[in-house]
Amino acid sequence: MQAIRTGVSWAGLAAGPTAWAISQQLGYSIAYWQCHAGFPLTALFSLAGAAAAMAGALLSWRAGRNRRHGTGPPLRARTRAFLADASTGIGALFALILLAQMAAGLIFNGCEL
Repeated sequence: MQAIRTGVSWAGLAAGPTAWAISQQLGYSIAYWQCHAGFPLTALFSLAGAAAAMAGALLSWRAGRNRRHGTGPPLRARTRAFLADASTGIGALFALILLAQMAAGLIFNGCEL
């Protein structure tokens, strides 16, 4: 619970790319099934991945705003703040990528080839 209150500086850096990779692999593995079923399941995977990436970005944002938590020497505090800010941006970027992938999953059904 403390991680939710104070944030995790590297959460967006880990959650964003991981959510994108899992969504991408699931989308490739069910493309044939989606073509015949007609249900856009890849869009749901992308939406779930975007939610996971935004959760990581939110945890990193909270860590960046809570600068006094766990700070040692000033150099470590600045490094932790930089990591938190960079992770927030990376997590938000991957969430946008996953939302664009979701839009593509709603437009294309996997039977185009």
